[in-house]
Amino acid sequence: METYLLVAIVLIILGLSFEAVNSITKQRIQKKLPTYFYIVPSFLLLFIISAFRGNFTTDYNNYTFLFRKINSFGFFDAFIYGPEREFGYVLLNRTIGLFTSNEIFLFAITTFIILFGFYHQFKKYSVNIWLSVLMLVTAGSYYASFNITRQILAASIIFIGSKFLYERKFFKYLLVVLLAFLFHKTALIMIPFYFILNFRINIRNLLLFFISSTILVFYFDGVIDFVQNFAYDNYTENSYGMTGQNVANVVLPIAFLIFSLFHVKKLDPKNNMHRIWFNAVVFYAIFNILALQVEMVERLSRFFASYALLLIPFLFSKMQNKNLRVIYMMVLIFVLILYNFVILSDSVFDPYYFIWDK
Repeated sequence: METYLLVAIVLIILGLSFEAVNSITKQRIQKKLPTYFYIVPSFLLLFIISAFRGNFTTDYNNYTFLFRKINSFGFFDAFIYGPEREFGYVLLNRTIGLFTSNEIFLFAITTFIILFGFYHQFKKYSVNIWLSVLMLVTAGSYYASFNITRQILAASIIFIGSKFLYERKFFKYLLVVLLAFLFHKTALIMIPFYFILNFRINIRNLLLFFISSTILVFYFDGVIDFVQNFAYDNYTENSYGMTGQNVANVVLPIAFLIFSLFHVKKLDPKNNMHRIWFNAVVFYAIFNILALQVEMVERLSRFFASYALLLIPFLFSKMQNKNLRVIYMMVLIFVLILYNFVILSDSVFDPYYFIWDK
């Protein structure tokens, strides 16, 4: 756990240092410090920790095996006779295989794409980039990408295409979703959510979400049976991920939702971006609650978790009382680190080691 705690502490120190220097530059030369002063060192830190991680997770070994299997075929034969995986992921593996047989390059490239997707959106839309990055690492999808890389890769691609979601450009957004689909088929769920995430923030729609979610929770077993008539029929009750996830995993998504509900008046209901951020946090919590019955459902929440990393810092920035804002910030940082510790401690992620340490 020492590595994970150290990463969080370094990100906080970098963030507070960035804020302190930024405050000085604004006073003395009337200019803000470029965000690259925070982006570059934090990006490099997270890249190294992810790209060169050891094979302590189950999926790491699976991805290694898959990389070698795909590259045991000729370039075109890999798509015909190789393992049945999404086209984009096979293409990525086989393209890397043209230059090297070392699977570390696969993890390095997927890490870069995932981090680029999140940092790109943070730089563009976050009012507090270092807090967004800290949330990504402690409560977001960063460590999850160590295990479910293809899923987070797809989520990162869709996150990059959020501009088309905000600007209501359906066909361009659809192309982004189809690109993500080439890496993980669950990305298709984001097509209907192009419309759902744009619902107005009002009492009627919130009540509708609550009633629908409650019904879904009670009849979720029937929904799973129906879905398995078309897909994932090889999953049984004893398969991995078909039991419920730990209650601790649900705490923070629900806390983010409750906090957002208390401060919903700080959002502009006419602003597409605000509506989408808020509604995404609602479904982030809903899918995590459903995952208490079937853990695999939690993976769908990854497509919505990204927007919480933009919404929470924005709501903080709208607090008029500076002292209260500082208190909230300190509480959030403490909760994030505690949550990170509880979730990762004694899990497959613990202990962390680099690939060359084994």
